[in-house]
Amino acid sequence: MKNANHFAEVSANPFRTEKTSAQHERRRNLRKPLQLPVYCQKVAAQDGRLLSGNTVNISPCGVLVRMQGSTLRDGELVSVEMAAPGGEGLLEQVGRFSSYARVVRIDDRDAGLNNGKQIALEFCESPRFSF
Repeated sequence: MKNANHFAEVSANPFRTEKTSAQHERRRNLRKPLQLPVYCQKVAAQDGRLLSGNTVNISPCGVLVRMQGSTLRDGELVSVEMAAPGGEGLLEQVGRFSSYARVVRIDDRDAGLNNGKQIALEFCESPRFSF
């Protein structure tokens, strides 16, 4: 019966299209899986504590990191530094990416399994590369 109803809906509106998974996606940019060491520090923090972890994935607009014992909260501003992987051409020499970012989401569902929290950071400016 479901197929008959679906057929009736589609034939009643020939311009109706099914939403693809890409249309359900809210991100502006594709994320690429990448594991690099990452260091964060709260902007204007009194203690100057450096937080470390590893990237899970990255895009031009942000990065998802996994950190143990992080004290970051939604909306906080952080300075971010990541080691760039060595490669060919311009990236033959190992360098660092740095930027400022805002915490947009914290997922601690797996934190109890000794995996740490996943923290989504949105870059406030394009990351800078330095040697």
